[in-house]
Amino acid sequence: MVRYFGVLLLLRLLLLNAVRAAAKDLSIESDISTVQLVNLSSPHVTADDNIGLISNTIESQVEEYYYLERPQDSKDKQESVILRTASKVACVSEDHGANWQKVATSNDIIAIYPHPHNTNNVYLITNTSAIYVSTDFGKTFRERKTPTAPVLDSQILSFHKDRPEWLIWHGMADCANPLDCTIQLQTHYSHDNGNSWTPLMSDARQCMFVVGLQKPTDENLIFCGRDVKSSGFSTFVRLVSSTDYFKNENVHFENTLAFALQNDFLIVATVDGVNLRMDVSIDGATFAHAKWPPTFTVELETAYTILDTSTKAIVLHCTVSGQRGAEYGTILKSNSNGTSYVTSIENANRNQYGFVDFEKMQGIEGISIVNIVSNPKEAVGGDAKKLRSKITFDDGASWQFLAPPSVDSTGKSTGCTTAGEECSLNLHGYTERLDVRDTYSSASAVGLMVGVGNVGPSLTKYGDGNTYLTNDGGATWKELAKGTNMWEYGDQGSIIILVESPVPTNTLRYTFDEGQSWETLKFFDDIVTVYDISTVPSDTSRKFLIHARPAADASGKTLLIQVDFTGTRDVQCVLNEKDETHDDFELWAPSRPGATTNCLFGHETLYHRKIPDRLCYIGEKITQPHQEVRNCSCTRLDYECDENYYLATDGSCTLVPGFDPPDHKESCRTFPGRIEYSEPTGYRKIPLSTCEGGEDWDISKLHACPGHENEFGHIHRGIHGFGLFFLILLPFCMAGVVAYVLYNHYYGQYGQIRLGETDFDTQIGLGTDNGLLKYPIMAVSAVVAFVSALPVIATQLFTSWRGRAPRPSRLYRGRNGTDTFHLSRTNTAGRYQYAPVIVDDARAVRDDDTVFGSSDEDSDDDFAHVVPQEAYDIDRPTPSSPQLSAAPSSPPIEPGTPPSPTDFPPVSPAQSPSNPTK
Repeated sequence: MVRYFGVLLLLRLLLLNAVRAAAKDLSIESDISTVQLVNLSSPHVTADDNIGLISNTIESQVEEYYYLERPQDSKDKQESVILRTASKVACVSEDHGANWQKVATSNDIIAIYPHPHNTNNVYLITNTSAIYVSTDFGKTFRERKTPTAPVLDSQILSFHKDRPEWLIWHGMADCANPLDCTIQLQTHYSHDNGNSWTPLMSDARQCMFVVGLQKPTDENLIFCGRDVKSSGFSTFVRLVSSTDYFKNENVHFENTLAFALQNDFLIVATVDGVNLRMDVSIDGATFAHAKWPPTFTVELETAYTILDTSTKAIVLHCTVSGQRGAEYGTILKSNSNGTSYVTSIENANRNQYGFVDFEKMQGIEGISIVNIVSNPKEAVGGDAKKLRSKITFDDGASWQFLAPPSVDSTGKSTGCTTAGEECSLNLHGYTERLDVRDTYSSASAVGLMVGVGNVGPSLTKYGDGNTYLTNDGGATWKELAKGTNMWEYGDQGSIIILVESPVPTNTLRYTFDEGQSWETLKFFDDIVTVYDISTVPSDTSRKFLIHARPAADASGKTLLIQVDFTGTRDVQCVLNEKDETHDDFELWAPSRPGATTNCLFGHETLYHRKIPDRLCYIGEKITQPHQEVRNCSCTRLDYECDENYYLATDGSCTLVPGFDPPDHKESCRTFPGRIEYSEPTGYRKIPLSTCEGGEDWDISKLHACPGHENEFGHIHRGIHGFGLFFLILLPFCMAGVVAYVLYNHYYGQYGQIRLGETDFDTQIGLGTDNGLLKYPIMAVSAVVAFVSALPVIATQLFTSWRGRAPRPSRLYRGRNGTDTFHLSRTNTAGRYQYAPVIVDDARAVRDDDTVFGSSDEDSDDDFAHVVPQEAYDIDRPTPSSPQLSAAPSSPPIEPGTPPSPTDFPPVSPAQSPSNPTK
């Protein structure tokens, strides 16, 4: 569940709460009207007589809704939807919005909490101590009592990832005198889904179960942020943890601003003087301070936004300018333990709420789109921000402008054929959406993206944009339609629907072949304003809900119109890998633009995609990816710049002037079982890469970890004793075999059976003691012995040298002769998790290897409460009149001019290479 931290509060958890706070309560007393069935023979259906339409009218504004998606193996294929209106009424549909029922409650419903890890559980929160719990996808609800009333504008319920019945309740004690009331926060926990509650802690602003980190944790581990009074009226938040429900506790941080659990990482933001500080834990016990790259400097750190953690690294936006209307910052990317960061891209756009124009392509690793502010200095000076879109195919290691279509949807030239500084495709991003759950892509619609934007030097106003699509993971784009449209995927991408918005309309367009052809459908008699289109989060259904309001009605009514494509195809697609002639799917491998191989992040991956012109439906969700064909040999593309290094113009990783290489000996303390570590080379392996063998750009002179000298010596001592004797003897044995063969060969030619001895053989030089035969055989044998021994000698010398001598710095181009562009690593990948790295001994683990399973889950396959951008905004109020500056001019991740020493702050005692001034 994505949480939102506000600017003026220490903790404002849950992105959803921010949306709730922004919504106006119209207080219109209403209920759901009678279902209206559409006459399919009427003009409502203009393209396909088998498309079903059912409309419902709600006499109030819908403030939130969620899909309670059933598991893949569920016998019941209908999908449940639950919503809450501005009149504080909850309604449920068990057939994807065709019919609705009001949930009978005696209290107003102020919030809906679907269980993030168990979609059959949903909780209705009231403004009293009563909650309503359903464990059957909203079919029935039972009233249960909580110890306190809920805390408004905060996280009310916390959930356990592995124990669906375990809950944490955040509430406030009743006040005897409402006119003189000091709110006392009280936290309770339940192990039986809310039937009974046990006190956990008082004055806790936030508590959560912490499980699923890189290293296993106790299933009872809970972290809480507790208010502690210091002097007078001032308080600070202390971060504490416990595994016995706070009979005993551990103190981790004082002055805690916020903390968040995100996949493999526990992330904590604290106040360090007037600055923010971030620490990360992968085991819930020890924390390491996040070290920014030396090329990144900001006078005052005011906000962090965690963008993604699904690729075995933390992708983080740190605000550089928080000035209203000129907000932007730098996107940083960590190593596998979340502590050492490199700059990914500068001037990334954000809004006043901390949301960032950054979005991953669902279902494929490493592809993301970001909007940058191209005029940061002018924006700080008061000019409007100019935005441009960039895309990465290598998980943020390099970025490029989006390729523009050469012609528009009418066949006219766009005047822009190559992406560059003068023109490219630009898309409106995350910060401009009405519903942040509406993403460019879907994990089940592999390779597809839809967005609204324009071709030109920068992004224009939303209303002036057109609608674009890519079906190859962002490599190429085409204009789908003129004007701005909302979109939604169905049946795993085999259906795409578009509806004009915000222009009032009553028609939609749909395609079954990825936009090659389109049909038009009239979905309502009157003109309406569509504000959302929804379907199940997995995008596997062929049913959609159009959320609209009457165009000429300001009363707050909501129209929910179900569009059902189930009848349009009655033949299910066949997936037959053994017989391509009877197979409706093709195997597709994503690749970066211009690449000659499909090796992305060290592996080649294939996905099943429906052949666009096949007249069938997909149905049940296909497991993706289909297979990882192989792991590739490591190349330069599998490595990024290490801490304190930057990417130079020639594609090499160069040490930042004034800084020292990182101390890799720290990895021995981070991973106690590690036997050896390597001196830094300037490169580190990208956490996503699974490459094997090939080029070791991150390995140099090896050293033993403290306490493991004996094991290190045993591993690198080489061959001794009988093994060495055998290897030395082997070439001479081979020489003997050669001599024997030659001897027998020649004697076999001239015969070995004689009737009588003569000295004729001796006379002609074929006698066994004659040098004409003996000495050539000896010479050939010696050569064979020497050549046979060369590999043994070379191996021993290399093993000895590798353990003692440093490897040369790799400041030249790649071994495969690739040019500078390829050295900046334009690579593709996906966001599916990979099997944990299994190591038989700790010496195989390096700083950027992970030996623990990744627990990332596809956000698009979760319940609809999960917002696609995993955006935590850990924010704090800035001092009055803060000093703001444009983003630093130091080299970005793309190759640039090598910096001079004056481009970086001087080294001082307070600025060590491991903790430079930021």
